[in-house]
Amino acid sequence: MRRFFSGLGRLIDGLMTITGRIIFLLVLAFVLLLIFSSPATVTVPSTSALVWAPTGVISEQRSPAAASDLMFGTGLPQNSLMPELLESLAVAENDGRIGALVIDVSELLGVSPAQLETLGDALQRFADTGKPIYAFGEYFTQAQYALASYADNITLHPMGNLMVTGFGGNQLYFRDLLERLNVQVHVFRVGEFKSAAEPFSRMDMSEEARADNQNLLNALWSRYLTRVAGNREMSTAQLQSYADNYPTLLEAANGNMARVAFEQGLVDNIADANSFRRQVAAEVGVSNGSFSQIHYLDYLNATFAPQVPGTDQVGVIVAEGTIMPGEQPLGMIGADSLTALIQQAQQDASIRAVVLRVDSPGGSALASEQIRGALDQLQLAGKPLVVSMGGQAASGGYWISASADQIWASPSTVTGSIGVIGMIPTFERALSELGVGVDGVGTTELTRAGDPLSGLNEPMRRVFQSSIDDTYARFINLVAEGRDLPREDVENIAGGRVWSGEQALEIGLVDQLGDLDQAIAAAAELAELDDYERVYLSRPLTFGEQLLLQLADSMGGAQILSTMMAAQNMPASFSGLATVLPALSAEQRLRWQSLLSLVLPANHRPDQLRTLMLCDDCLTIK
Repeated sequence: MRRFFSGLGRLIDGLMTITGRIIFLLVLAFVLLLIFSSPATVTVPSTSALVWAPTGVISEQRSPAAASDLMFGTGLPQNSLMPELLESLAVAENDGRIGALVIDVSELLGVSPAQLETLGDALQRFADTGKPIYAFGEYFTQAQYALASYADNITLHPMGNLMVTGFGGNQLYFRDLLERLNVQVHVFRVGEFKSAAEPFSRMDMSEEARADNQNLLNALWSRYLTRVAGNREMSTAQLQSYADNYPTLLEAANGNMARVAFEQGLVDNIADANSFRRQVAAEVGVSNGSFSQIHYLDYLNATFAPQVPGTDQVGVIVAEGTIMPGEQPLGMIGADSLTALIQQAQQDASIRAVVLRVDSPGGSALASEQIRGALDQLQLAGKPLVVSMGGQAASGGYWISASADQIWASPSTVTGSIGVIGMIPTFERALSELGVGVDGVGTTELTRAGDPLSGLNEPMRRVFQSSIDDTYARFINLVAEGRDLPREDVENIAGGRVWSGEQALEIGLVDQLGDLDQAIAAAAELAELDDYERVYLSRPLTFGEQLLLQLADSMGGAQILSTMMAAQNMPASFSGLATVLPALSAEQRLRWQSLLSLVLPANHRPDQLRTLMLCDDCLTIK
């Protein structure tokens, strides 16, 4: 009997091994099919509307799937790339097959004021061709409406809404909570307006931070009012009144939000999606039960024409995200990662000039200086450097920009924040409360002073503050030299203050207002190029990153997560997240994703986590 069961066990083990190998081969074949299969051929109808539908958060480059992305599956819209959105409009302007543009912003979750201006300029150029632009929404957020306002005809669903709430946001403050947990936070800074650590040392906003942020938001809000009101052929006072008096207007309309938007001139029609489709079909014809159309990504695939590499090139390097030491994934700026691309551009004889596209709230001062040093070597090699600022180029983002030959910014770029801050949490009180003592010996006063478990003594505090003072002095000097400004003038506009691009032009922090195309043209002019090609330099994705992207796009992150947890025999209660989280609204999922990105960071050492908290991206501009 024992021999029988022993044989049966070996048989079962063998079957399981064979079955596992078969499953592995099937999965491998499926993955290879996903990676190497080519998309179906797409053609542009002879007469059609281009459906311009940005989704997710607008970014300069696509990031590989992170651990937190897998929690949401395909329910969270994929981010849209700024270059693709702009190129689709530029190509369609002169394409006789494109008879109209349909703006669909229903899945747009995040876009900065500067990006709204750049996209708005592209939409205006399309409108100048005389081709009609339509927009439809079941509701419009403030940012979504800024893009929809370029349409000749805006349709809002009968049960839709359109609220214009202004720019601003709230910040959480943790001082009292940290005190209750007996956690001490030691803040070292230079610049009374450098407020990134206030959430850990106060319970409200300082007057300096309030004045600085209010000044910035007022400037950005003024730009928003001017653009949107101009698109709707109304005064800025009318649009401001709509925002200020919305509760009264809504009560007068018996709570009918769509009616308020229509009566105040913010939309042209109140109708459902079917009526909107018939309206567009009257312009471009009918196809497959709707208006003749092509999505902007399909349109790019259908109109893509490989370029023959030119002799002279302007290299574009994207610096997007928090600045961190070492190698970092896409979506963050790693000192080593970005330096490698800069050196590649320096050594490539065909690249005659470089444009650094910066969209960063800052980060590590050391990493920023390493990047600036590489850019300095590029310039010493005789290659002009032009910086093009996106949504923000603040703190470390400005540090790496300051020495460029020219700096271009959008009028709504958030820039400046010339200041330095550091934060060290210590836990000696918390340990004491738990009945844990910390003691030891050392040969100097500094031997044990840097241990977060034993606290900071006075000599170590002086060390940290002196280091911060030195970094600030270096920041002031490099800005003064890079911008050819007197040091006293830089000190007057520094101190951690943040400025809009329009304000930065007035005080000398930037040279010109304009978009990436204009910055590239300026770089070509500096290199004395008449005929040139732009090339984007980026590190190739690893096989693992490509695999995650393909799986997330094709299978959906929720399915991947469920498979992973099942394989690891995780509790059913946790696996329920894979189905619960995708059921949240798009905005809720985006907020949870941001939180999870801090809890489950990719490629960050634990001691680098506090750097994520110290960027100047403290206010959410909706």
